[in-house]
Amino acid sequence: MKKTFAILLAALTIGLAGCEQTKTPNNADLEQEIIALDKLAWKAWKDKNAEWFKTHTTDEFLSINADGVSTKADVIKATPTDCDVKSFSLDNFKFIVLNETAVVLTYTATQDATCSGQKVTPKVRASVTYVKRNGKWLEAFYIDTPINE
Repeated sequence: MKKTFAILLAALTIGLAGCEQTKTPNNADLEQEIIALDKLAWKAWKDKNAEWFKTHTTDEFLSINADGVSTKADVIKATPTDCDVKSFSLDNFKFIVLNETAVVLTYTATQDATCSGQKVTPKVRASVTYVKRNGKWLEAFYIDTPINE
């Protein structure tokens, strides 16, 4: 069930990206803003800063990875205690504007971390959907897939 749900959400995100792309004069500025925001999300995870996720994610936020599906409440609860992050780096960014209030950012993340005593996958391909609400960009959906090298 969880796997089917993850596949459906990923297909929806990709499908929307293909049909609703728009170009705005400040796409480059918006891209840099979203990349900076996403780097702050990773820093918040590393620093065990649950407050960041309270204010920068939508109420219906979902995170999907090899461990399953997490809600905003799950992430906020786990952030202060669940993971020890030694380092991370993000690169190979791709950015898509879906419309004036929704964008998708994908990238490669390399991480040195353990969660619940288990080493996390060292390299993943992440996709993040941000939506604009009340003039503020919020993370709505995060999914990552392991990269096997």
